[in-house]
Amino acid sequence: IFSIVLAGGGQKEAHAFLDALEIFGLGYSWGGYESLAVHVNISDRTIATGPYEGPLLRLQIGLEEVEDLKSDIARGLKAASL
Repeated sequence: IFSIVLAGGGQKEAHAFLDALEIFGLGYSWGGYESLAVHVNISDRTIATGPYEGPLLRLQIGLEEVEDLKSDIARGLKAASL
């Protein structure tokens, strides 16, 4: 599990990233083996806040082929490019 911050943008770019994914499902992991992604809002947190320049996306990596996952992430980044 890890998170990425898109450079700039907001909800529109986060949704464009998620909508472009073909392998990653949407949602949180409940112990499954599939890769999942979700847009995370931490604006209500008082401990783990930071100077983020764009939307925060959480990725849970599953058991799919690494190259397929890399291609899927690249597809999402291209769709979200500003």
